[in-house]
Amino acid sequence: MDRFFAHIEDGIAEIRGEEFHHLYRVLRHKIGDRVRVFTGRREFIAEIVEIATKDKRATLKIIEELPPLLPPVEVVVAVSPPKGQRFDALLEKLVEVGVSGIVPMICERTVRRPAEKKDRWGRIVLSAVKQSGRTDIPTVYPPMKLEQVLRVFDSYEGKFAGLIGSRTPIVAINPRTRNIILIGPEGDFSPNEKEKIKKANFKGISLGRIILRVETAAIVSASCLLQRAWFSALSS
Repeated sequence: MDRFFAHIEDGIAEIRGEEFHHLYRVLRHKIGDRVRVFTGRREFIAEIVEIATKDKRATLKIIEELPPLLPPVEVVVAVSPPKGQRFDALLEKLVEVGVSGIVPMICERTVRRPAEKKDRWGRIVLSAVKQSGRTDIPTVYPPMKLEQVLRVFDSYEGKFAGLIGSRTPIVAINPRTRNIILIGPEGDFSPNEKEKIKKANFKGISLGRIILRVETAAIVSASCLLQRAWFSALSS
């Protein structure tokens, strides 16, 4: 069943803008069709009762609430943006594996220093949310310097950093309720940055002996942590 982001109030859902275009122009839904709608917190089956092409709006009545699909723990990935368009693909994949937030992190050796692109990043995230079936919508934070990341997420219980030379494998880590993972640039964190990370009580993690690209390291580390949390939740 097709899924759409909607505004819901008093048992009535409205689909507007690009979501309406996708519902009506692309997928050719009509009055009487049933679709899934979600708000970022809750999800429902709803029936289309009105299509207003002039206003680019569809109105739906809520039929049934569905159990939400939410990640078992919070995982934020702060990652030095890779070159070219690879950051867009990274956003998509991190959403698909279940992260709660992504921070473009500026380090001393970061090559690409992106300007914030709220609309573009928002479209990528929403598309990945719809495809993956999850109910919540992850946050894409504005670009931050490493020092700012260390301050903003200081209170998180699980603080991890991909550091070359670390001996603790990511697969051995038990995730906490709130987790943040730092992934540095292709040239690695500078010695000065590594010292700051350790002083901020981040635990160094290893992703194995094979050298990974930045985006691969970010996806693998987040996926390992979340998969461990998923299976722990299923067995409890």
